Amino acid sequence: MVGTDLVDMGLFGFAAGPCEYDGRVAERRLAEETHALATAEILLDLKGEPSEDLLGEMQDMLSVMTKELRERFQRFQSQKVRAETEAETLPDEASRKLAQADAKAAIEAVSLIVRTLEKIDSIYRSIDHERRQAAESASGADDDEALVAKFNKLVDIRAAELVRARVAEERDDGGGPGGAASSACEDGENGP
Repeated sequence: MVGTDLVDMGLFGFAAGPCEYDGRVAERRLAEETHALATAEILLDLKGEPSEDLLGEMQDMLSVMTKELRERFQRFQSQKVRAETEAETLPDEASRKLAQADAKAAIEAVSLIVRTLEKIDSIYRSIDHERRQAAESASGADDDEALVAKFNKLVDIRAAELVRARVAEERDDGGGPGGAASSACEDGENGP
């Protein structure tokens, strides 16, 4: 067990020296400790705050893991090949079985690494998806309004095209916006 003389008890909020029972010394020490604890809490809070780019940090960590796993993958593949060639060339049955066991262990390690790399790839895809969703939600309200405005503009353009086509069609049929019926009404024959 470690003695208390080797541990800084101030880290745990305990007084480093022997306790003093004089009221004023205790008040002063309490004020100093309270100030020190308040400062320490501020520092601890700063360290405990989440990072600005948590997804970026995760992606960096996954990149490091991927690099390390690829190196191990290559090492285990070469170990597997070496063990298989040894198993074929060794004259002793016990040595051959040991080499085959090494090859089998290397194959299992390679398959575990492949599964881990697949999981890392799926996490990469999830991070990418979350980033896209965050970007869409950040600009989502503006995009929705722009989309509605664009849709309304397209509807207006199409409505104007249809009106122009209808007017042109009626002109071709009867000479006016109302066609033959409107010209008859204008003559007064069928109208009031």
